[in-house]
Amino acid sequence: MVTTRRPRPHGALNRGAILAVARRIADAEGLGELTLRRVAAELDTGQASLYRHIADRAELLALLVDDLAAGYPLIEQGHSPTETVTAQWMAIYDYLAAHPWGAQVIAGGAHHTAAATPIRDRCLSQLRAAGMTAQTATRTYRALWPLVIGHLLNKHTFSPTHDPAGALTPAEFEWAVRNLLAGALKPAQTARESGLSAH
Repeated sequence: MVTTRRPRPHGALNRGAILAVARRIADAEGLGELTLRRVAAELDTGQASLYRHIADRAELLALLVDDLAAGYPLIEQGHSPTETVTAQWMAIYDYLAAHPWGAQVIAGGAHHTAAATPIRDRCLSQLRAAGMTAQTATRTYRALWPLVIGHLLNKHTFSPTHDPAGALTPAEFEWAVRNLLAGALKPAQTARESGLSAH
């Protein structure tokens, strides 16, 4: 039997090619299957060749986390501030659902990256535009992340709490976001209504 070498899918071996293959493996099979040996095999090269571009698996994972954070969708202002906030978090939900390992990494809390700054700043700005104080916006932002991660970890089969009969859906996540926002905005709305009635 004659075997032929597969053409390298990303051209010359470089950090970008390594990262692309690592992302594909992680997306399809989870981080447990992401090894340097597996990446090298996918690139049809030797594992030693990878060390010219990355130090080890830990660096590869760090690069993958940076890449994930840099790709967060940034939603522009929509029809109303609250609708924009809702659309932003639905976009985050969809993005992380497409990269299910991301929810696990975020939940683990071991990886922090400056690449996440743009999404943080955009989300806080949207919450402020919806009428929240800086403090309330920060607290709401912190509450929204566990909400999206919790829904995603219960959605995918690799979650230890996965229950096919009660899997959470995007519609349920949107409902939760809208109700969380309504609760966070209620004090500001009450204050505005009180101010109007006082006149």
